[in-house]
Formats: sequence, structure tokens, C-alpha cells
Amino acid sequence: MRDVMKPILAVLALVATSLSLVATATSASADTAPTDTDLPKTVSADVLPTVQIDGVAWKQVIVGDTVYVGGNFTSARPAGAAAGTDETPRSHMLAYKLSTGKLVSGFAPEFNGQVKDMALSPDKKLLYVAGGFTQVDGANRYRAAAIDLATGKATSFRPIFNSTTNAVAVSSNAIFYGGVFTSADKTARTKVAAVKPGDTGTSLLPFNPKLAGGNVNDIVVSSDGTQVVIGGAFTSVNGSTKPGYGLARLEVSSSSSLALPVNTEVRNAGAEAAILSLESDGTSFYGSGYNYGTGGNLEGTFKADWKTGSLTWLEDCHGDTYAVWPTADAVYQSSHKHGCDTSGGLPETKPRTWYHSTAVTQDVRGTNVADDKYNYPDHPGTPRPEFLEWYPKWTNGTFTSSGQATWTVTANDKYVLFGGEFPKVNGVAQQGLVRFAVKDVAPNKIGPTLKGAKWALTATSTTAGKATVKWPGNPDKDNATVTYKLYRGTMDSTPIKTVKVTAPFWKHSATTFTDTGRTSGSSQKYRIEAVDPLGNVSRSDWVTVKIK
Repeated sequence: MRDVMKPILAVLALVATSLSLVATATSASADTAPTDTDLPKTVSADVLPTVQIDGVAWKQVIVGDTVYVGGNFTSARPAGAAAGTDETPRSHMLAYKLSTGKLVSGFAPEFNGQVKDMALSPDKKLLYVAGGFTQVDGANRYRAAAIDLATGKATSFRPIFNSTTNAVAVSSNAIFYGGVFTSADKTARTKVAAVKPGDTGTSLLPFNPKLAGGNVNDIVVSSDGTQVVIGGAFTSVNGSTKPGYGLARLEVSSSSSLALPVNTEVRNAGAEAAILSLESDGTSFYGSGYNYGTGGNLEGTFKADWKTGSLTWLEDCHGDTYAVWPTADAVYQSSHKHGCDTSGGLPETKPRTWYHSTAVTQDVRGTNVADDKYNYPDHPGTPRPEFLEWYPKWTNGTFTSSGQATWTVTANDKYVLFGGEFPKVNGVAQQGLVRFAVKDVAPNKIGPTLKGAKWALTATSTTAGKATVKWPGNPDKDNATVTYKLYRGTMDSTPIKTVKVTAPFWKHSATTFTDTGRTSGSSQKYRIEAVDPLGNVSRSDWVTVKIK
């Protein structure tokens, strides 16, 4: 994203139009209680109390009811505790309970440098770690380690990388690392390598594709372990730029490049663009990226097929996307999106508005259109998903000096977890880590955003016996449907007008109603309320008008 990527590049180096009273249907929009049953439900936007950190979280891994967090931080504190109070030392890794958000007291490995990525072993007993550290619990571990989840201690697994590892992925036969390094176990390996798994020291595997250009940022493995996809800023792989420009699909046994048609459409590499994240659900892989100059064309997310390497859909938002996580029905994203017009999503605004967490459908729901307004690289004619009505509000952090909020997202069938450097979510102090849950688990207390004096209801009278009442739209962070009820005189009365709107938040525009039959010279007072499908209510202040 052109205007904020300079500080982010440094971090990566370290790591009213008026509506009539007829509510018309707009584009489909799903949420915690969608009126369109063809669309999936999202998690609630309720901020669930979660342990906090004093730095930044780069990765979270869910194992049963435990969440393991890696990043760049030195202490943890309970939800609700102010910075500097009730602190517990934690050196770049911690664990908390998924169901409660509370710190796990017995898990505290000590890393002397940041943790960038983690991957769970197939038997769920070991956590393989990548990062910038050189010691774990005082023992030498050069940017790769394995943590025994039963003991919280590092095993004897100790491959040696001569520079930072950004990513780690696991199959039953190999542990794959990607990053900045040029050697592994004192053997030439350019930014990607594989070693044998387990607790037997280390043994470098023959896997050795030839990369040129920038670093590897992430790596995923096919479900059968025979292929990997790598993403980053590299400009060619095995002598090829198509595929090989920021993306490559590789055969593990031979290190050779495989067909990757998605790389014809998604072109991010070089000094000012890259693929930043990759994830897999077994049948598809997902990627996200950034573009700051002329080297790339994607700031959003794509989905591709493991069998063919071909594009399934592409979400063409403007605003870099740092991480992506697929669930069964929805795909959640960590980013700083500010304009998704070309993909049927939220519009660009002036001044610019940032959205650090979004969700889209797993399936194709439309087609991308050309960007004829802002001159960004675009992807007209490609399939796109649908944006879901889920927009928590984030406060940017200061730890990385990049002015961002979220950096990573992880989920299971009940929870969606975000990590980063944010100090607040929805105005609630909650630093670095936060949980969201499905409707059956969440308190579901998020209602329409505006209330009181901040919801500017107006009433005027310029014609005898009539009052004109106008109110701005009042959307909800996790529900597309809002019912507006206008009251005259008292809340005990029946609303004089009810308007039900189902629309994305940016289409909840101002509404005007004319109240007729009023007595000239009398005073009338009005109040508007907004109600979401779960019964959460927001009300304006009363306003009074003298009837002409």
C-alpha cells in the first residue's frame, strides 16, 4: 500500500445521500445472524478477554484448548491489566487457554530473539519454531528449534541456519524452513531448506530449489507431503519467473518446479512487493501480499487449487494483507484494507479509513472489475468471493513503528484469534492478542455503533403541520440487518415508523421521514433507535422541534 509501506518495509526487514423509507435489498452480506441463509455465519465482534503482551505477536497455533503464541515480547499480563501491571515474564513465546484466554503458567520457554513462525508436528507433540533467536533456555538453537509441548522445553532438534528463518512447515517426513538464510547446517541452501523431523538432532535433506532475488516469507505443504508452495519477494525459482515470481510450487523429491497458473495472475516480488503469507486447508492454498511500487499487483488475498495450482478466486482490495486463515465456510484476513470497490466490498473514503480484519466467503460470489478510479493494479474478470459483515474496530500500535494493528490470524470451528501490536479492539484495552467466538459461545453484545448525541437525529419544521425527521445510518459491526424505529413523544408508544435495512455498513445511508398532521405551534419530540437481530439496541437523544 503506497503511502504506509516505508515503515512496514522496515518491519519486514526485521522480520448523506438520502434514502426513501423503502428499504431496498443490496448486495448479500453475511454476519453472526445472516438473513440470507445461503451465506455463512461469521464469529461475533465481541472482544473476549485474552492474555496481553508488551510487544507484537507474529503467529498463534491452536492445539486443543491451548493456544501457543510466538512473537517479539518479554512479558504477559491478564486481560484488563494496564501496561506495566501484573506482568509475568515471557520471552517471545507463551501459551494461553483458548476457552478462557488465561495464561498457562507452566509453559515458558525462553528465546533470546523473536519467534516468527511455528508449526505443529503431525502427532501434536512438538512445536517447530522459526525466527531470529540463537538460544532457547540458554542452549544454542540457531534460528530453528522444536518445543516439547508436554514439558515446555526445547528438544535436541537443532538445525543451524546462518540467518533469520521466517517460516516453518511440517510434513510427516520433513520440516521445511524459509527465510533469509544462505546456508543450513553449513551447507549452501538459498532461503529454503528441509531437514528430518523428530528429536534426533538434525539431518539436512536434499531438497534444494534455486532461488534468486528476495527472501522467502512463508511456506505450506500439501496434505500428502509431496509438494510445497513458497511465497516471498524472490524473483525466480529454478531459473523461471513464470512460475517463480514471488510464488512457486515445488516437488519435494526432486526440488523441481511444478505448474502454478495462479502465478500468471498474481505477480508480487522484488524490492517493493511480496507474498507475505500462505495457508492451506488440504485441498486449497491461500496467499496474501503487499505492493508498494512497480513490482507487484496484489494487496489482497487469493485462493488456489493444490491439484492444479490454478486460481479459484482473488480478493482485490487495496491495503496490504499480512495474514489469511481459512475456516470451513469463511476466510479471515489480517490487513490494513482501505478500499475494496473492485471486489464488491467497502469503498475508499476521504479521509482514508482502515480495516484491519475482514472475512470473505470460501466460494466464488462474483467477478472483479477494473480500477478506473485510483490507478492501482487490478484483476478485472477474475472470480472473487463475497465480503461478510464483520468489521471490528482496531487501534494501531506503536511497537514496530509501522503504525499497524493486526499481523496474524488463526482459527478453529469456534474461535477466531488475531495477534499483532494493537493496544485496543472496539475501544477495549486488549493488547496484542484477542479472541472472537461464534454466536453460540460469544456474549453477542455488539450493537449498532452510534448512540446518544453521537447519533445525530435532526428534526425541522418548514411547512405547517409537518415535521421532517432525519437520521444517519447506524450499522452494526457484525450484523448486516438493522431495524430502525422512530418514536414520537415517548418510548412507551408504538413507533411511528419502522424501517428494516439489510446492507453492508457503507450502504446504511441517511433516512428521512415526514411526520404529518401535527398541530401548528406545538412542540414535538422524537427519538430513533436501531435494533440488531440479536436484540442489541442503540438510541439517539431526544430532539424537540416546534411545528410551524
